[in-house]
Amino acid sequence: MSGISKDSDTQGELVSFTTDDDVRLHGALFTNSRVASHDIAVIGTHGSGASFYTSVTGFLCPALPSLGYTALSMNMRSHDRFDAQVTFEGCEQDLAAGVKFMKEQGFKNIVLFGHSFSVTQIAYYMAQAKESVVVGLALSAGHDDLRGLSPLLWESLVDDHKAEERRVLAQCRALVEQGDGDRLIIIPLWRPDPKLNLRQKYRAISAQTYVSNKAPESNCNASLWIPQIQAAMLFIAHSVVDTTARPEMMQRLQVLATKARSTEYVEIEGSGHFYVGYQDQFIGAVASWLDGLRN
Repeated sequence: MSGISKDSDTQGELVSFTTDDDVRLHGALFTNSRVASHDIAVIGTHGSGASFYTSVTGFLCPALPSLGYTALSMNMRSHDRFDAQVTFEGCEQDLAAGVKFMKEQGFKNIVLFGHSFSVTQIAYYMAQAKESVVVGLALSAGHDDLRGLSPLLWESLVDDHKAEERRVLAQCRALVEQGDGDRLIIIPLWRPDPKLNLRQKYRAISAQTYVSNKAPESNCNASLWIPQIQAAMLFIAHSVVDTTARPEMMQRLQVLATKARSTEYVEIEGSGHFYVGYQDQFIGAVASWLDGLRN
């Protein structure tokens, strides 16, 4: 897998590992033959419906070895179309398997990088696992409370968006109770800033996934877990609201990180959710924070 990085001395080895509940996950382990690796390694995770070789982790992880950081870009079980079928709590086993894999590579200090949906997944994992080998979290374009955003998906699409969300949730609960939780429904993907005049997009999601991610009792709520985490944290936001992720959400998470050893907030002005055109600035922000963490 050479050629993904701008540095010809960076190589990506395809790897796989299995979670405790027997889910096989795949990824790429990026190293550099010229630059010695520091004692901190990075595990990169993707957002909703993405994968280890796409989106933000797809450009971040191949870039880090040139700067001295071995990086594993890994699939979550919610990668690609599986995003519509799995329940939220499986993220704990996925991240535990990734951490175990990197510990087996000899690393005793690990930073977890998460983008968008995986910000909430990492927060949940860290609150449950309290894994001491994870010394830092780099969190990008996440949400403070994804389940609380559910009614907003329907805003401006129906007369009463809150009533519509309650109707959809009741429908999904009924399907799950009937043993038909795999049944797919169609919901809005996100509600960006109306001033951008972006085309409305929709997505398929199973009834059981909808309940798991969006019901009031869902664990899909980073605000609940961030205050419990002691690791150092970097919060990265973008200024263009082209999805439901907004900079103030990351600012709120930083305020809630009261037990963190340290926090830092970076906002990349002009960038949208996927940092297209701002990749080098994004990589630089993460690398600078990693250097400070190491020193």
